[in-house]
Formats: sequence, C-alpha cells, structure tokens
Amino acid sequence: MMCRLLSCSILILLLCSSVDAFAQPVIRDIVLDQRDVFDRRHNDWFFAGDILNAFHTMTKPYLIEDELLFEEGDDLDTVDLLETERNLRRTGLFSAVRVYTEPVGADSVDVVVYCQDRFSLRPAILFGTGGGITNIGGKVDEINVAGTGTKILVQGLYRTENDIGWEGLVQLYQRRLFRTELSLNASLMANQYRTDQTLGITRPFRTLSTPVAYSISGTNAFGRDFAYVNKQPILLPFHQRSLNTWISQAYGDRDRLFMTGSVSADWVQRTIPSSRQAFDNTARLLVAFSSIRQNFQRSVFLNGYETEDLQTGAWGTAVMGRVFSMGNGGESMWYIGGQAEQSAYVAKDVYLFGRVGAGSGFGDRRAKYTYLEVMGLGHLRISPHVVIAARLRSQTAWNWSAFRQLVLDNDAGLRGYAANQLAGDNRLIGNAEFRWFPDWKVWILGLSGALFYDGGTVWNQGTGLNGTRFHHAVGFGIRFHNLKASGEDATFRFDFAYNLDERRFTGIIFTTDQLFSAFGQHQFKVPDVFGRDIDVE
Repeated sequence: MMCRLLSCSILILLLCSSVDAFAQPVIRDIVLDQRDVFDRRHNDWFFAGDILNAFHTMTKPYLIEDELLFEEGDDLDTVDLLETERNLRRTGLFSAVRVYTEPVGADSVDVVVYCQDRFSLRPAILFGTGGGITNIGGKVDEINVAGTGTKILVQGLYRTENDIGWEGLVQLYQRRLFRTELSLNASLMANQYRTDQTLGITRPFRTLSTPVAYSISGTNAFGRDFAYVNKQPILLPFHQRSLNTWISQAYGDRDRLFMTGSVSADWVQRTIPSSRQAFDNTARLLVAFSSIRQNFQRSVFLNGYETEDLQTGAWGTAVMGRVFSMGNGGESMWYIGGQAEQSAYVAKDVYLFGRVGAGSGFGDRRAKYTYLEVMGLGHLRISPHVVIAARLRSQTAWNWSAFRQLVLDNDAGLRGYAANQLAGDNRLIGNAEFRWFPDWKVWILGLSGALFYDGGTVWNQGTGLNGTRFHHAVGFGIRFHNLKASGEDATFRFDFAYNLDERRFTGIIFTTDQLFSAFGQHQFKVPDVFGRDIDVE
C-alpha cells in the first residue's frame, strides 16, 4: 500500500513539474524603446544629426501603446508580438520596428518595443516624366503632425498632360480619431478640368481579431472627363455625387470568415449621352460572404531596402445583390460576382500570386456589364540580392453598353510609349524585371538597378485578341532608396525605355516607387460591382 502511495506521489510531482516546464512565461514589463530619426548608436549618425532631429517631433508614446495587442501580466504569445510589429510598421511612422523579449526570470519576460522614427515632415520638389508628359511642382507632406499620427498633405503640381496646367491637392488623414478605432479621411483635388471632394469615416479590420468593421463615405466630383478618340482628347462634362456605406462581421482570428453588407448610390449628370457609364444613377444593395487566410514573413530586397511583411495565403468572396434604377438612364438588374486569390512559395525561392475576379448583371433575360479580370505575379530569388519579378494582368468586358476606356501607356505599365495614345475597352499588360540590390549604401541612400521588359495591348468589344496589335518595350533603370523612409516615397525610380515599335529610346521616366510589387496582398475587400474603374484623365 505504501509503495502505491509513493508511486502516485512521484507521478503527481512529475506531472506538475512537466506543466511548469511547459507553462508560458508571463509578461512582467513592457518597455518602449523609442529612437529619434538619427541616433548616436547607429552607423548613419553624423555631426548634424541633432540639428536635423530638432526639426522632427517624436511620435507620442500613446500611438505605440494603442497598437499593442498584449498587456503586462498576460501570458506571452509570440503571435501577438509579431502582429503588433506588423501593425506598427504599417502605420508608416517608423523606419525600423522590432518587438522582442528579454528573460528576467524562469517564468517571466520583459517585452521591448523598439521603434525608430522616420522624418515625418517631407517637403519636396516634384518632378516626373514619361510618355511625353511632364509633371513639376512641390508638396509639403507631414505624416505625423506634432507626433499625433495625423497626416496633412498640401500639393501643387503643374501637369502638361492634356494641358491640364496647375492642380492643387489637400489631404487630411487621422489613423485613430481621438484615439478611437475610427479613421478619418478627407481630401480636395482641383484643376481647370475637374474637382474631386471626398470625406469618409471608417472603423477598419485593424487586427486579425477585430470582430466588426464599418464605414460611411461620400464624394462630390464635377468638371470634364477625357475620352480619347483617334488619339485626340474629347471633353465629357459631368457631375457625380456618391454615397457608400458598409458593415462587416468577422468570425475567427487566423482563418477568418466575413459577412458583409453594403449600400451605395450614384447621382450622375452627363451632358453628352454617349458618355454615360455603367451603373450611373443607380443604388446598389450587395451582400458578400468571404474568407481570408494570411501568413506573414519578413523580407528584404524584393522591392527595396526596407523590411517588408510578405504575405502568403488566400482570399475568396461571393457577391450577390440588386441594382436599382434611380431614373435618368439608370438600369435595374440582379448582380452576382466573385473573386478568388491564392499565393504561396511553391519552391524555396519561387513565390506566386494569382487572382481571378468576375461579375455580371442580369436583367431583361440577358447578361449586362459582364467583366473578367485575371492577375498573376511572382518572383524568383536567384540570390539574396538578385530577384526576377513578373506581373500579368488582363481586364475584359462583354455586354458593356456604356462608355468604357482603358489606356495603355506608362501609367498602366507600358514604358516608352506616349501617354493616352492607345485606348480600348479591354487591356492586357505584362511586365518582367531583373532587380539587383548590391547593398551599396551612401549615408541614408541605397542603390539598386533593373533590366525590364513590358508588353501589352488594348482592344474593343467585338474584336478578338488575335486581331489586336501588341506593343513592347525593353530598357534599364536605376533606383535610389531612402533608408529613412518607407512605402512608395522611399524609392526614386529612373527608367530608360526602348520603344520596340519605333526602335528608339523615347526619353527618361522619373517617378517614385517600383512599377509593381514583387508580391501580392490578401486583404478584406468591400463588396462592389466589378469593372467600374476606367481611365478618364
């Protein structure tokens, strides 16, 4: 009997010790390690670092604290640490972010949140060329007003395209309005041809466990659009007011399901009847059932020198609903659509991303405004500093009895061709780039180079793809990467394109950001009709 009691006691002790051995550590303290733009402990420090730092206001600690997904006293969950790091990086306020632990005992850790600020005040002289057009002007962009995370942009740009002339832009964005979950976005853009006014308030799916998101927004746009007939611009007067609202309920925290409802309406006046666009003067009630799966890994030297969060996973959605006429040429119909995305590393250094989306209205016993879009992109990493990236995108419409226009030029991805000279109902564009990141750094600038190929075509409904002419360009480029910035403003791109139709170099293209990303993003999308985006400028 005593032996049995002794054996049971030993077994209980072993089980208890096993539980203790595998217990998660507890978070004792959360340490915010904030660094200024230039830090004496970094190799980019120089004699004027303190002077430049004086022109920058450090991010308020509460902005970082609002993004934390853990508290002192919680059991350590590395998934929450990684998501917090991604969310902080996504704010665009920091040039470097790390969230890591430091053991302080057998059963507790301190979590260190390291954030180095980036320059938030970004005055700039704007200059861009490509396709025979030039933009020149200036902007003042403050993305972190007084360290509060508020973004204000004021921009003036002179555009030679279609003799647009001077264009002004003012934007206001607050990521967390009064430290709530709401975001505020407002903008005003105006030139001699058109004016766009927008205002929106959104509660986004900010984290992987946010249960509910919703939004309401409105736009007011008026002026004149451009149609390109026989390579000549024609003005199309219009006035459009739009209202959009949606709400979505999410289930799950890693693989997520969404039920979303949206209501939107457009009131449109167009002077020229032939310029009527699909879904003008309609209200749309749509419901979507969607799912998403996201996995993340850090990556560098795909698009630039900064650390990026590369996604793999999937997204799928089924959309259905009713379109109601509001008079003045609006058409009533039932609507159904869907979209599917998938991405993965199919081999160690081979990444692929694919997307297929399609939708169509149904009324009067026939299909209306049928649209299909297919996109694929990927990359092959040859070495840590050499990547081949490629993209292919097609946009095709049928039964589209309204004005429709897609342009094939530098903005669409065909470098070396004149702006707005190739237009049609449908478009196919492919790009491939050989990107070399030699890790050459001079102070806060990094250098990279590229060789590229672009090819594409546009065609109208009723014309087969076999009957259209393809256009091609090859060339090389140089990129300068600002190591103290992130996002599209971190890269300055110079491309030299050789037009294979004209068999000559057709000028220098200078702009910001890469032409396309080497990887895709799976993100929640609000239900909408497919194919409404067209080129009118």
